[in-house]
Amino acid sequence: MHSKPFFTHLIGNIMTTRIGDADSGSVLFTCSLGKEPHFFIRQNSLIFRQKHQKDLVLFSDSESPDKAQHLLNALTEALVRRQKTKSLRRNVFFGLGLLALLAIGSHGLLSETHTTDDTPLTRTDSASAPLLPEENAIEKGLMQEPSPALTTLAQNLRDAAQRKIFTVPLTTGHPRTIYVFSDPLCPHCRDIEPTLEAIGKKVNIEIFPVSLIGKKATADQVIPVLCASPEHRKALWHSLFDDPLSTPSASCDIGEKALAVNDKAFSAYGFRGTPQLISDDGRPIPFSALKNEDTLSIFMNAAHQQEKHHE
Repeated sequence: MHSKPFFTHLIGNIMTTRIGDADSGSVLFTCSLGKEPHFFIRQNSLIFRQKHQKDLVLFSDSESPDKAQHLLNALTEALVRRQKTKSLRRNVFFGLGLLALLAIGSHGLLSETHTTDDTPLTRTDSASAPLLPEENAIEKGLMQEPSPALTTLAQNLRDAAQRKIFTVPLTTGHPRTIYVFSDPLCPHCRDIEPTLEAIGKKVNIEIFPVSLIGKKATADQVIPVLCASPEHRKALWHSLFDDPLSTPSASCDIGEKALAVNDKAFSAYGFRGTPQLISDDGRPIPFSALKNEDTLSIFMNAAHQQEKHHE
């Protein structure tokens, strides 16, 4: 019986090895793979070693030591195939997320939006200042008609938020949405949090965390938030501003990659600082539009009013 070939299949974490036929052959063994599984040969026997468990003899044949080696080769090939599949899925998964956020480049966006060459930023820490200057910002935003670049930006941000991987949904259930690129270690991001809470009673607020200011320190705080389920992220995000020490330190691969995608998108779009607010029609929102509900409503509805005017 043991002269027949070995066939190993992995479904999830369950490894099954059959003899003779891949589908109907006799099952030699089945084992559940945890973290860091190891297979090796010792005294003509194939041994399975797993963390926190005793070594397990899967196969032994003192008369034909080569069989254990053949079986080890089959197991190794199965594990390599699984790792390649997981890597491919992970790369495709986050590659699609990155493409969703980066469908338009910074040059295309900035050529359609405002520049600040004629009106310098009043704050010295420009990395944590808004894209639009405060002076005449609302007027410039109101005059800016919807364009293909802004429409694409809005769609990209909407698609990314709907995937529930890259964002922290602060408020939901409203007809309109504001997207915010924010670094919890950015002073202006901290200052604007109460304002976001207030306007969140009228519009949806979706936070795209980035590590523009704090770099690794920000990543250490933000990644555990993105690792949590979407419904738990709001409380964890608030804890970064209320009591950073209470934030859980658990990290995960998905959270790390989600933050990396957000950082790349922020750079590719040419945003100049945090917090960066974007309306759901793609227009950057200046701080001056957040003075009260009326000014925000005028700004948010300006593009719609212009479309009606042109009809």
